[in-house]
Amino acid sequence: MPNISERNLKAFHEAAQSLKLYRRAELSDARGESLVEHLYVDPLPNDHVLQTMLKSNTTFLVGRKGTGKSTVFQRAQHELRKAGKASAYIDIKTIYESSQVDPGLAAKLSAMPGAMNLDEMESLLLHRAFLAAMIRAIREEIKSRIKVSLWQKVKNSVGGSVDDLFEGLDALLEAADADRFISVVSTRLVEERRQDSDEVINKQGVSGKVGAGATGPEASLAFEDQTSYTFGSERERQFADILVRVFDIKSYILQLKELLNRVGLTQLFVFVDDFSELPPPAMQVVVDALLGPLNNWSEELIKFKIAAYPGRIYYGQIDKTKIDEISLDIYSLYGTADIAGMEEKAVDFTRRLITRRLEHFGVQALGDVFDTRRSGGDELWRQLFFATMANPRNIGYVLYFMYESNLIYGQKINLASIRDAARRYYEEKIEAYFAMNRFLHESFDERSSIFSLKELLDALVIRARELRYHTTSAVMRDLEGRPPTSHFHVATQMEALLATLELNFFITKYYVMSDRDGRKVTVYALNYGLCQKQSIEFGRPEGKREYRLYYVERVFDVTAILQEYVRMNQEIVCDSCGHNFDHEALPALQMFDMLCPECRTGKCVITNLSKKYEATLREIDPELLLPKVELGILHTLGTEERALYAAEVAGELDCSYQLVGKRAVNLAERGLVDRDKFDQGRRELRVTELAQRTYLRDLVEDVEPD
Repeated sequence: MPNISERNLKAFHEAAQSLKLYRRAELSDARGESLVEHLYVDPLPNDHVLQTMLKSNTTFLVGRKGTGKSTVFQRAQHELRKAGKASAYIDIKTIYESSQVDPGLAAKLSAMPGAMNLDEMESLLLHRAFLAAMIRAIREEIKSRIKVSLWQKVKNSVGGSVDDLFEGLDALLEAADADRFISVVSTRLVEERRQDSDEVINKQGVSGKVGAGATGPEASLAFEDQTSYTFGSERERQFADILVRVFDIKSYILQLKELLNRVGLTQLFVFVDDFSELPPPAMQVVVDALLGPLNNWSEELIKFKIAAYPGRIYYGQIDKTKIDEISLDIYSLYGTADIAGMEEKAVDFTRRLITRRLEHFGVQALGDVFDTRRSGGDELWRQLFFATMANPRNIGYVLYFMYESNLIYGQKINLASIRDAARRYYEEKIEAYFAMNRFLHESFDERSSIFSLKELLDALVIRARELRYHTTSAVMRDLEGRPPTSHFHVATQMEALLATLELNFFITKYYVMSDRDGRKVTVYALNYGLCQKQSIEFGRPEGKREYRLYYVERVFDVTAILQEYVRMNQEIVCDSCGHNFDHEALPALQMFDMLCPECRTGKCVITNLSKKYEATLREIDPELLLPKVELGILHTLGTEERALYAAEVAGELDCSYQLVGKRAVNLAERGLVDRDKFDQGRRELRVTELAQRTYLRDLVEDVEPD
């Protein structure tokens, strides 16, 4: 049995843990010093992603969870601090979650003549609190950075206390108090009317002031040539207008610019994380009322760096022609040549990332932990890419699982280790998406929509398993053994149907190319761990030039499967009159912006409903339904099989530890979580037997026999 030293074990464990870090977890050593400069590995040569982030342009950094968006942010901020430039980090999702409606103010508003109803009012106040909290967070980030890294520069420039420089911002924030906000709402309510539309509205020459007796800088209504881009209802657009005027963004920018100029700073880089985690209405408000105006009106002062998921971005008034957009997913990064070139570059990034981590944390030689002699070094790296799709967080989990299954027992990592770790990661972290969402506290239609995607995934897996014995294709017939059937392709216009499955790592967009008939198609790969579970060979054959087109063989075209899924599961219903339309009517409806031709007032809405799993969903007792965060807490505690602190659970769920603590109280009241034990003064969380019995059994599905 190979002897793996304690030093190598500890170093490998620390390297894997550092790659598993979620969100804004700082890469630092025992002395608290930042390691990001030493550990950062750019996906592209010459640090191209980092250099793009450092440009004085607003930038969207797009990628699925775990692609390293927060690490890129940390590395960019580190470089900006070294250069003496100002930056601020804003966790949009956490700020949104911490925003609370003031009950007293809500009651005060509801008593006003002509006021909006309570639900609308609560939504309005929630968004107002969200934007106010965001502005305060920007201010505090600037303040902390100046205190830490620019103190001497500030002192030499202006002298005195740094806090004095922020008095103007304090006054501006204090001025946006409840009374002035009520005045704005009451003024706008007189003019409010509901109108569903998609439109561009221009306003000119509005003037005046609001807020009798307000102290400090007053909120002005004087904006010229304002353009408001909107979708949805008239109420939502007017709500965004109210918020703009309450916070008087132009005045805020001028004060902020003056403040930074006093310390010799002409630009502010604002890093906005978890943007796509916002609900769509909140995302629209944030862009229309804050990010868009700040980006467009700041006179080159503010440059946003925004992290988002693919397909979940709202740009609003932000001019897409004047921003940069970087995608961190493999096809966008490496798919400029051919499939072989894409795979080679992605494998190289996987190798560079793992090697840098292991070397930094003290693994003495890769051969000490990887069985390169028997498995072959190149093939190990290639299989690690397949298992993780070069996603840093996925890499961290696969390495950690191999540490637990091999290294601590003195066994080096080989190809079988990678396959087993990938299957475990799929079963514990990905597959449970559907099983846990049975209990999601949403409408039946919403849960049914989620499970309709499981039907689609089932169909894709069944097809891949069937093709293992396919003999009509000349290419597959000539292969020895079981042919690889892990990839499939669809017409590019059908990508949207697969977006949610891709976002949750069941599949990955692999390449875009022309098929045998000259059509542009998108190639997808099934999850590597899923393929191990289902005995599906992964990849494509090698050795012949013709194998480069293997993924676009006609047998891998699943367009018909997607069309059947749409026919069986999608419904098109008017949200006003309830008329149900055949799917063949969709192109005509889309030509008229989904306006219902029956009532001519409602919008036609597409919903996906699961027929196959309808009975399973209806069997769930409504009393068992839980919000998404609480289901995530139960799943995390269940899969880790040990007591966890709230901060550890928060790391798994991409949320704040405060939110986990608050929701754990709810779960404890239901008898689902035990939170009565402490470790060194910190409360520990454990799932109860009731939670195991009710929610956590049967999360891993059995495999159909061949």
